[in-house]
Amino acid sequence: MLLLRGIAGTPEIFDELAINHNLTIPDNKPPMERLLGYKVEYEIIKAEVIATPLVTDDNPPLPVRKVIIDGLAKISVKYVADVPDQQVHGAHFDEPFSTLLEWPGGPAPGSPICVDVLEEHVQIHMLDDRHLSKIIVIQLNISIKEE
Repeated sequence: MLLLRGIAGTPEIFDELAINHNLTIPDNKPPMERLLGYKVEYEIIKAEVIATPLVTDDNPPLPVRKVIIDGLAKISVKYVADVPDQQVHGAHFDEPFSTLLEWPGGPAPGSPICVDVLEEHVQIHMLDDRHLSKIIVIQLNISIKEE
C-alpha cells in the first residue's frame, strides 16, 4: 500500500493485488484442444471506508482509516473443443478478490470513494484439456469521490 497526493491535493492510495488460481472447464462443456483467447472485466462490489482506533506518528497525528474492497474478475475464455462438431466453445468464471488497506489521514468512515482497477498483467494458459492456469495482477487506485 502506498499513500499519494492526488492531482488537486486529494489523498489517494493504491495497492497491487494478485489473483492466482487454476480454472476448471465445467463438466457440461467439452474438453479443450486449444485456447483461442480470453477477456477479463472487473467489477467492484464493495468499497467502504471504516474507522480504526489507530493514529499516525505525525505531528499532529492523523487518524488511520481502513478501506475494504471486494470485487470480481469476470473471465471469459474461448477455446477449440476436442470434439468433432461445434468446435468453438466458451466458458465464464467469476473470480472474487478482496483486500483491506490502511489509509492514514483518509476520509471519514462512510465517505464515498472511487476505486479504479488498472490491469497490470494477465496470463491464462492451458494446463491440460480441462484446466487453465490464471495469473492476474491488478492495481487498485482509491480516491475520494468528487461530488
